[in-house]
Amino acid sequence: MNNHTFKVMKFEIMRQLKKPAFWAATLLLPLLIGGIYLISFLSSQNVNKDPTLSEDIKIAITDEAGVFSENTPFVIKGDKEQGIEMIKNGEVKLYYYIPKDFAETKKAEFYHVSEGLDLFNNDNKILKSLLLNDASTKVSDLDRLALTGNFEITDYKLDKNGENENALGKAIIPFAIGIIFFLFIALCGNRFLLNVVEEKENRISEMILTSISAKHLIVGKIFALMVLGIIQILVVVIPILILIFINRDQPFISNILSQIEVDGLSITLGIILFVVSSIFYAGTCTFVGSLTSTAKDASSFIGPAIIMMVIPLYFMQMFMMSDPNFAVQFMTYFPFTAPIALMLRSGFGTISTPEYIIGIIVVAVSAVIMIRLAVRTFQKNAINFGSPRLRLRRKR
Repeated sequence: MNNHTFKVMKFEIMRQLKKPAFWAATLLLPLLIGGIYLISFLSSQNVNKDPTLSEDIKIAITDEAGVFSENTPFVIKGDKEQGIEMIKNGEVKLYYYIPKDFAETKKAEFYHVSEGLDLFNNDNKILKSLLLNDASTKVSDLDRLALTGNFEITDYKLDKNGENENALGKAIIPFAIGIIFFLFIALCGNRFLLNVVEEKENRISEMILTSISAKHLIVGKIFALMVLGIIQILVVVIPILILIFINRDQPFISNILSQIEVDGLSITLGIILFVVSSIFYAGTCTFVGSLTSTAKDASSFIGPAIIMMVIPLYFMQMFMMSDPNFAVQFMTYFPFTAPIALMLRSGFGTISTPEYIIGIIVVAVSAVIMIRLAVRTFQKNAINFGSPRLRLRRKR
C-alpha cells in the first residue's frame, strides 16, 4: 500500500473513531439486541417458568374421579366446599378439585387467593405435573418414554446416492457470511456514498488534491471505511456470539451448533467473496458519489444499484434447484447480483467450486473497474460544486 494511501486511510479511521456519532450509530443495534434479549429473558422467567412445589407451599386436592393412586400426598377426603374453606382459612395456598366426570368433561378447577392481576401465575399447571408424575408410575419404562417424550431422534438426511448429507450444516456458514454482508451494506452504505459528496460540497477536495492524487485519496477512503465497517460489524456480531455461547445448552441452539459443518475451502472462498463484494459495493457507492454534486442526488442514484444487489432474494426458490436455469446463471455472473447469488447458491449447495471461483473473479475484476472509474470521475468532478443550469435566453 502506498504511503499516501496509508496516510489517508489512517486519517479517515481516526477522524471517524473520534466522532461520538460514529459510536452512537455503532452501539445502537447491539444495545437494541441486548434490550430485546433482556426483555425476552425476564418475560420467560415469569411466563414460561415451569411451576414447582416447595416445602412452604401447602396444597390440597379433592379427587372425586379417582385419578391419583392411593395414599398420594395432598389428596384430601373432603369435598369441594371443605377445600374452598381451607383456602379461606389460610390452611392451604392452592386447592384443586377434580370432579367425577373428569374423563368426559376434561375439566378441573383451581382455587387460590388472588394477588393483583396474577398475569404471570402458572400455579394451575402444578396439577398437570402431579397427574403426569402419578400416571408415569403406573406404566412400564417404554410406555413412560412414549408418554413423556424424553428421548432423542437422530436425523439422517440422504442425498440421491443414498449417502448421508448435512445440508443444513453446510449452509449455516455461507448464510452467516451473507448476513454479515447485509450488515456491512446497512451500516456502511450511506457513509461510502456521502463521504466523497460532503467533501465536494464543503470544497475540501479542492485543497486535498493539491497535495495527493485522486487515486490515493479514493483508495485510502475506501479501505478506511471498510475497516470502520468491520469494526461496526464486530461490535454487532461479538455480543450475538456471546449470547449464543450463554444459551448453547438450549435445544434449538445446541441442535444448530451440533450440525455446523466446517469446510476450510468453503469458508475461505466465502471470506474472499465477502471482501471483494464489499470492495465492489464500496467502489460503486464512491463512483456514484463522485458523479453527483449533492448528497440528495447521490441517494437517488444509489437506489437502483442496491435493488439490483438484492434481486436474487426475490428468486430464492430458483437458487434451491440443483440444475440452475438461465436466470440463475445470469445473476451468478452479473456483477451487481453476483455477490448475493453466489452466497445463496453456496448455502444451498447448488454451485460447484470452479463456478464459485469464476464468480468471485468476476466480482473482483468488477470491483477494480469500479474503483478506477470512481478515481477518474472524482478527479474530473472534484471541483464541480453545482449542477448545470438550463438557459432559455441568450445573452445579448
